[in-house]
Amino acid sequence: MANQPTQALRPQPVGQTTPDVTAGFVPATAILTRPAGRNTALACELVRLGWPVLECPALEIQTAWVSPTTEIPRLEDFDLVVFVSRAAVSGYLSQNPERGRWPEGVVAACMGPVTAAAIVRAYGTGLTVLHPEGAASQDSEALWPLLLAQKILPQRVLILRGQDGREWLGEKLTNVGAAVTIHQAYQREVAAWPPQLCDALRTLALSGSQPVWLLTSTHGIIALTAKLKELNLIPWFCSSVFVLTHERLKPILAKALGLDAQHLLQVLASPDDTALVLCFAQISQQLNHL
Repeated sequence: MANQPTQALRPQPVGQTTPDVTAGFVPATAILTRPAGRNTALACELVRLGWPVLECPALEIQTAWVSPTTEIPRLEDFDLVVFVSRAAVSGYLSQNPERGRWPEGVVAACMGPVTAAAIVRAYGTGLTVLHPEGAASQDSEALWPLLLAQKILPQRVLILRGQDGREWLGEKLTNVGAAVTIHQAYQREVAAWPPQLCDALRTLALSGSQPVWLLTSTHGIIALTAKLKELNLIPWFCSSVFVLTHERLKPILAKALGLDAQHLLQVLASPDDTALVLCFAQISQQLNHL
């Protein structure tokens, strides 16, 4: 469900109504900050609905380098394998291209349907992936009850992630007796912005427009605000509307900007593209009536 922002913008809960986005002009630019290649479908749909779209990746995702002597964890050596994101799927596949079929008896799990779809594409349509469906939050906390509901709790668990991340799930599994292995499948780096992108952001700021930013991760928020500080664009950024894909990101954004979260226009939405399109549609309807 979408969260109501704190000032004039008050969209309805995501998933309940579909506003007529063709009824008025969209007076804002949608700025998409997911890594390159992750915004294409969403950008096309928003453009179709009348949004000007600017792709502004906060992070670059690369496969984590492993030395030739490093032994990459084998799926068949575990009872449960958790992919924390799509990047974990593609990164592990790049490290281990001779993957074969998914091993029998090993449970695949992740935090949401987008990553689940990536796992199925990689390992075959016959694979069932354990993940939260329709949860208010697609995260470790939503996955945990599903793991507890399994007939047998896993004893050997592999978590595939970036160079760092939340330890909550690993600690929970350890507390119930599982041996947890954490493997770095990908590397996050602050994205390099070409001069054309920096110029486009400055132009938007000078125009006085109120953009709508899509923010999807803690690391992305930290990288993005650092880049905008270099461009002296933080005051403009603070006056934007923010679409966040998790409640946990609200204090992260506020801390990065040195502001109280109550002073920011923030809306919550599920991270899948369908929900995000609906959320942006609701925002456009509200902005058009301000």
